[in-house]
Amino acid sequence: ADQIDSDYNMIKGGGGALLREKILISSSQKFVIVAQANKFVDKFTIAVPVEVIPFGRNFVMKELKQIGGLPKMRMLDKGYPFITENGNIIYDTLLPKYDNLKETERDIKNIPGVIEVGLFTDLAHCYYKITGENDFEHVTPKRG
Repeated sequence: ADQIDSDYNMIKGGGGALLREKILISSSQKFVIVAQANKFVDKFTIAVPVEVIPFGRNFVMKELKQIGGLPKMRMLDKGYPFITENGNIIYDTLLPKYDNLKETERDIKNIPGVIEVGLFTDLAHCYYKITGENDFEHVTPKRG
């Protein structure tokens, strides 16, 4: 997990494998997150990865801006776009607010050309927050 908010939603995809991660999670009976305490935040402060087919990159960028996002194509140090294992690009997108994440995820996924979004809502069955060298907290989110 890149960040986990106070409602136990996550931003994942910093490594660029968000589509494959969602496929694996969706096909699993249980999904458990183990993360350092510094990954747990009250509100998200980082960009959300959005995986996009290269053909749709300009249109998707325009649409992400239209919904208030600030997309930035993920680049390699050499100046080339980062390409996922699936041959797609990533727009790291700062959102104007991180409320109604299910709705936000749906709105972004409805943009033609978007393959997946790095918002993971209501997917983990439990979390282990590493609080020290030999210490952790176990959390099972309440689902409404």
